[in-house]
Amino acid sequence: MSFSDTLNQIYNEISSQSAAIDEKISRLVQAKRKIKQEQNLSLQEIPKILEPQLGDSWKGSRSDSFDKFREKAHTGMVTIINDEYDDYVQSIENKINLLQIERSVLDFTSGLANEASQLIGKGEEVFAELESKINDLKGRLF
Repeated sequence: MSFSDTLNQIYNEISSQSAAIDEKISRLVQAKRKIKQEQNLSLQEIPKILEPQLGDSWKGSRSDSFDKFREKAHTGMVTIINDEYDDYVQSIENKINLLQIERSVLDFTSGLANEASQLIGKGEEVFAELESKINDLKGRLF
């Protein structure tokens, strides 16, 4: 296989991996946005768990039991919406950051491929340098 063929294969691999990473980032950003929307909507709805006020017409053990159950449900929902949603969003942000780092590595690798492409045009005098660059690129991608 010639250096040009190998370099074309490398460019195709970089392009394929970049597209896959970009797609993952896009899906994660969309998921994060939907979670934040759900969190905001839920924060508006949570106070309704405590409605209506029982008032004087509801008294006794059933009233107390119902009120305790309702308060427990409210506390549970507040914990889920405030803490667990935030933890999940943070987890998504961490994954996005990792993917962006992977994307940066691919951008760097693309720069190396461009250098190798320029060396191809220089001919025999840079053969050893070109071979070294292509082997470096293969090691990064395959």
